[in-house]
Formats: sequence, structure tokens, C-alpha cells
Amino acid sequence: MFGLQFTDRKVLVTERHIASRESKSVSILQDDPDYTLIELNTNQTLVEFSKDSAADPTNWTLRKKIYNAVVGLVVVLNSGISASLPSNAIPTIMQEFGQSGNGQKVLPTAIFLIGYCVGPLVWSPLSETVGRRLILVWTFSIFVLGTLGCALAPNWIALLIFRLICGTMAAAPQTVSGGVYADMFSNIKSRGRAMALYMSASSFGPIIGPIISGCTVRYGWRWTFRIDLIICGVTWTALLFLSETFSPVLLKKQARRLCKESNSKRYFSPQELDSTVGFTFTQTLTRPLSMLFFEPIILFSAIYVSLAWSMVFFYFQAYPIIFKGTYGFDVAMTSLTYLPMGIGAASSCLFTLYYDTIFQKAQKMRKRWASGPEIQRLPLSCAAGPLLAISMFWLAWSAKQNIPWIAPVLSGLIFGLSYQTIFISLLTYVTDAYKIYSASALASSVILRSIAGALFPLAADPLYAKLGVAWATSLLGFVSIACIPIPFALLYYGPSIRRKSPFCQRLLEEDEKKRLSGTQSPEELEVERVAV
Repeated sequence: MFGLQFTDRKVLVTERHIASRESKSVSILQDDPDYTLIELNTNQTLVEFSKDSAADPTNWTLRKKIYNAVVGLVVVLNSGISASLPSNAIPTIMQEFGQSGNGQKVLPTAIFLIGYCVGPLVWSPLSETVGRRLILVWTFSIFVLGTLGCALAPNWIALLIFRLICGTMAAAPQTVSGGVYADMFSNIKSRGRAMALYMSASSFGPIIGPIISGCTVRYGWRWTFRIDLIICGVTWTALLFLSETFSPVLLKKQARRLCKESNSKRYFSPQELDSTVGFTFTQTLTRPLSMLFFEPIILFSAIYVSLAWSMVFFYFQAYPIIFKGTYGFDVAMTSLTYLPMGIGAASSCLFTLYYDTIFQKAQKMRKRWASGPEIQRLPLSCAAGPLLAISMFWLAWSAKQNIPWIAPVLSGLIFGLSYQTIFISLLTYVTDAYKIYSASALASSVILRSIAGALFPLAADPLYAKLGVAWATSLLGFVSIACIPIPFALLYYGPSIRRKSPFCQRLLEEDEKKRLSGTQSPEELEVERVAV
């Protein structure tokens, strides 16, 4: 059944002209109860979700949401693993292909991260036009083939080409999956917890990569990529059953179905009637970049996240220098030193959920301090910033021959906890602020952090050769200290920045449109008003 609502011409579809309307009459069709038809005139009928529609991703069953969320999480985990996968196998690869030099050593990872920079420019805006599922399935399919190419690469150049392909395709899960969670979880609490798990997978993956290569390289470096191929193949099978979550695309498909069945062209989705969301190739390329440079929340969040992310890849070059040079560790032993970093990163999710529980209780008790997305997300990164700097100074001055190896290794616990907490806190805040545009917002962050992640490792060898372990690592600590004020500034200025943001204002108008069409309750609208 469709609810067919006849309205006067005061009902304007685009967010620029949302106005109140009065229904003239309502008639029920017998086809599908999940959609409401709003007749604007004799030639245009708007297709919307009905209130509590089961077709609306925000109203899906818990089981369906969990499946899509877990698949998105595992796809992101695969992407992260591949980014750092060859780290401990590179010396063996270079030996087989007759390569030498510190510049060549970082190329398999750096080339992959260059793909991370290019991919988001296309995949994220495209996902906001053609949908999430199409982008994820096709890019991950090519990613699997690229991984197979790495395992079969006949020479150095071929390996680098396949790594570039893998990086470009792997950028899609890193940015689009965040949009999947924003699509399904309208409740801030649920969305925050889902994003915490997503961010954990995003940054935990790169830690697993070196462990895999360190443990498998003894059987030949190609087995490193074969193991990854097996993991990706299983994930790809699950990905095929992913559902589309982007509401504008779902409504557009329904409108086209109705046009086909009625042999007319009168049915439209809100996106099709909104002239401000017309898709162009220029918009596809520029939206993430324009958000990066003209949205202060995204810019400064991306700067801090990029620092934390690049430190992880810097450590992939620094740990072998530190633990082989100071303690005589071999490749396998060095790869195990990343485990505390992974444990710390995993623990950050627990701390995030614990703080979220405290915040939710405070909101129920109507505590004055428990209001607004800034106070809900940013205090964690305010606390994690100093810990990140402490972990670097800890590593810098404990990695000495007269100090047991366990001391510098344990610094990884604090490092993993702090950098992952910064990830979760800042990027969840960005997702809350930009919701359906979160794919492009997250793409902006991926672009900047991928550039930093590709460049920072290049400095590891010359930096440690010139300054030594203590001062080279301390230099990174001083850089991290400079970024500590960022979450504090967003905590204070965030609300005023969002009030001036065209994207955030557009989201507010979209919520108003939902309220007027009866697809959003006043309680839900109030929650979203606070978020925007």
C-alpha cells in the first residue's frame, strides 16, 4: 500500500524551499506500505518513505543491521591489513627482484597509500550518488584481483603497479563504510558505538599486516599475499550479500519502478527533484577536497588523525631499526613487538563505550554538561592527546641496551590506546556532524592521512641515522604536543562552526523536510537538531 497524499503547490521539494503543507486527501494504494506518494502536481509525484517504513535503512531489523555493519567492518579491516602487509617481507622481496636502497624499501607501502589518496576523490562522492553497495562490491572485487596480482608479480615494477591498484580500490571501504553506518544508525548513541568499532577496524588492520608478513616470510614472501588473498576471498563472498543503505538511491529505484509499472515519468525521488544535488564529474572530484579546505571541523580533525595514522606507518620503519639495532631482534621477533600496540588499540574501543555509557546516563539525569555532540565525542581525544606524546617519549628514552626490551615494547600499549582513541573520537564527531555526507567527509581525512602515511616513513632511516633513537623519536613527540590543542578548540568552537557550515545547515533542512512529510517524529527531530 502506498499512502497517496495530495498537497497544494506550497509543498516545495528541495531543501532550499521546504515549507509547511496541508494534505487535501489521502488515498491508499495496495502495492507497498513502505512508501508514501506526495502529489505535487499532475506531472510530478514525490516518492518518500512512510513513517516506520521497513524499507528505510534506519528501520531495518537488528539482525539485518548487524550483518551489514559486520561486513562493512571486516572489509575495512582487510583494507587496513593490506596497507601495511609487506612491511616485514620487503627485504626478501627486494633481494629476489634485485632492488636496494632506503627509497625503494618504502615503495610497496607508499605506493599503496598513494592509491588511498586518489581513491577517495572518486569513491566517496560516487557512493553519495549511485549508492554504497555498488561502489563497495566493485572496488573490493578489483582489490581481490590486485592482491592476486601481487602474489604472482613477476618483477618489482609489476608488484608496485598491483599495489597501486590495491590501494586505490581499498580506499573505498575506508571512506564509504562510514557512510553505511551513518545511513543505518540515526540514533546518535547507536551510530557512535558502530563508528567506534569501524574506526577500530580501520586502524587495527595496519597493525595486523606486519605481524602476518613477519610470521609468513620464512615460507616465501608470496605466501604473505596468499594469506591476504584467502582472507579477502572470504570477505568478498560475504560482501555480495550486502544491502544498499543509501536512502536517496533506494527512493530513486522505487520511483523508477513506479514509472515503469505505470508507463509514465511522473514519479520522482527527492534527490531527483533537488537541483542542488545534480551529479557532475567536477563535483565528484572536488567535494572531498572542498570539504577538507573549507570545513574547519574536517580540516583540523584530519590534521590530528593524519599525525596519529602516519606515526603508525613511521613505526613500521622505526621498530626494525630500534629493536634490531638495540636488542638484536630478527624479523619474526620484531613483528611481535606490534602486539602491544594492537592490544592498546583494541582497548580504546572499550574506553569509548564506557565513556558513552557515562554520557548516556548523564543525559537521562539531565546533567547540564551532557549536551551537544562536542561533549559527547571530543573529551576522549582531549585525554588521548597527551598520552600519545607520552608514549613517544617513553619509547624514545627506554630503548637502551641497559634497559630490558619489554620497557620500550610496552610503550606500544599507550600508543595504540591513544592514537586509536583520537581516531574514534574525532572521526565519529565528523560523522555525527555531516551524516549522509560523511563518506565525503571521511574521504577528506583519508586523503590527508594517506599523504602523511606515505611521506613519513621516508624520513625514518635518515632521521634515526642522524639523530639516533632517542632524539628522532622525541622529535615526533614534540610534533604530537603541537596537535594537543585541536580537540580542545573544537570542543569550544565546534557549535559556532557548525552553525556556519553549509553542509550542516543543509542537513538541518533535510530533517525539517522529514518532519513535514511525517517520516520523522518530533523526538527524533530534536535529537538531530542537537547533533546538527
